[in-house]
Amino acid sequence: MDSLRNYLEKIIDGSEKGISAAVIRCILFLLSLLYAQLAKIRSTLYQNNILKKKKANIPVISIGNITTGGTGKTPFTAFLAEELKSQYKIAIISRGYGAAEDVEEPFLIKADSELYAEAAEAGDELFMLARNYDQLIFIRSANRYQGTKLAEVQGADLILLDDGFQHYQLKRNADIVLIDAEKPFSNNKVLPAGLLREPFTALKRADIFLLNRSENVDFSRIKELETSLKTLSPSHSGVFKAETSLESCVAVASQKEEELSFLEEKKVFAFSGIGSPEAFKKSIESAGAEVVSYKIFNDHYSYQKEDLLTLLDQYSASQADLILTTEKDAVKLFDFAEMIGDLPFYYLKISLKIEAKEELLNLIKSKIKNGSAK
Repeated sequence: MDSLRNYLEKIIDGSEKGISAAVIRCILFLLSLLYAQLAKIRSTLYQNNILKKKKANIPVISIGNITTGGTGKTPFTAFLAEELKSQYKIAIISRGYGAAEDVEEPFLIKADSELYAEAAEAGDELFMLARNYDQLIFIRSANRYQGTKLAEVQGADLILLDDGFQHYQLKRNADIVLIDAEKPFSNNKVLPAGLLREPFTALKRADIFLLNRSENVDFSRIKELETSLKTLSPSHSGVFKAETSLESCVAVASQKEEELSFLEEKKVFAFSGIGSPEAFKKSIESAGAEVVSYKIFNDHYSYQKEDLLTLLDQYSASQADLILTTEKDAVKLFDFAEMIGDLPFYYLKISLKIEAKEELLNLIKSKIKNGSAK
């Protein structure tokens, strides 16, 4: 499966050559044309009120993206919740990607400090947030509107909709779209020929843009992106920049936290099941460590005991000083703490550093207070 994924990625980015690659690329392009048309039809049906939108009784802020893969939605959701929780009773609603089973009804994951679910029930990203933050409500709900009803029952007066940009059914006060400044739009094609989840025209719905990983590109590139976004979304309220900030290393089994300097000059065996695996590798290297081996799993991969045993064997063969993964992956490994024991098995904690933070927060607050949902 990994080799197939890598092959398709090379076809999409054009690095795979030959007749077979050209034929597959052509097929993917034709499928992407169909996908794009279906996406436009769906959007038009909602815009013309043929498919009905529903409005929650409390303000909704959507946090999303237009590409597949990781753009930093979860760290930004955490940032926003932390900044606003003193003024609002916040509920974070997510579909619960990475959960072991689908559930029809909204599912309360956490309220205040009471945790009601494990990672397999909540999904990796939602569980990661829930275990780190109190005074917040966490709800898993495929039907976001039904999720808002549960949020209201729990006393919420503000909803943060995780990965909500493509969820047209629920009206929102603001759409915040995160974009990876380093690889903003893949090859500018929609799925499956590229990584765009919708055609570029969808960006006109966005109110606020956040260019994440801006530390990896130069100023001129940022200005180009800002110009492009102004063309794609003429009425947007602002473009902001964010950098990935490395916080610390935490032992998976004991939860002992180490300073980031702990990684300096260490040889690392890394693995991840995230949407942006290369970004994780760069983060490790930026902390002064050497990645001697890197195992990549599918995004939201559900680790089993056999996977852990294989990883431990690969770590031993790599002669690395330690094993390192992401926090999103680590939350699915806590049940294996006894197997991990005293092994040097860590995860990397990250956060976002937002430029013009106060300006961004004031803009979001104005969208909340305005009260109009679209």
